Amino acid sequence: MTAKGRAYVEQLNAHRVFVDLAHVSRKGFWDALEVHDRSQPVLVTHTGVCGVHDHWRNLDDDQIRAVAKSGGTIGVMYEATFLGDGKWSGRAERIVDHLDHIIKVAGEDYASLGSDWDGAIVTPRDMPTCLELPKLVEIMLGRSWKPERIKKVLGGNFLRVVEALRG
Repeated sequence: MTAKGRAYVEQLNAHRVFVDLAHVSRKGFWDALEVHDRSQPVLVTHTGVCGVHDHWRNLDDDQIRAVAKSGGTIGVMYEATFLGDGKWSGRAERIVDHLDHIIKVAGEDYASLGSDWDGAIVTPRDMPTCLELPKLVEIMLGRSWKPERIKKVLGGNFLRVVEALRG
C-alpha cells in the first residue's frame, strides 16, 4: 500500500468511517490491517470465500479470521461467478455455502449478507431480486440454523458493527 493509501486508512479511522476491504488485493488487505486502528472493526461488505470457491476477490481463511478478530463482519455477495457457479446458472444455495464457511472458520457473529445488487452483478437464477430473500431463510432453516443465527446473518451482525463504530 502506498503512503497515500496508508494515510487514507488513518483518516477513515480518525473520523470513525468504515474501512471496507472489498475489492482489495490480498496484499492490500494485509497492508490496510497493518495501519488500521485495532480498536475499530473492519468490514468486507461483499465478497465470497476461498474455502468454497477459490477466486481472486474471495477471502481466504486467514483473512476471515482477521476480520473476526477486529470485531467486523463479512458480507457474502450474490455474484454467481464469485460463488462458484456458472454466470447464468447460480443458485441461492451457494450463498449459504459461503456463509456456512465463514461461520465454521470464525463463528456466527461475523457472517452477513452483502448482496451487491446495485453493482452490475449476475445473481443466482433463483434469487434475482430482494423479493426472494425468504428463499435464503428457507435454505438456512433446512440446514438446521437456529433463528438467532439467522437474525445475525440477515442484519444483526452488520448492525452490531455499525453500533461499535458509530455508537
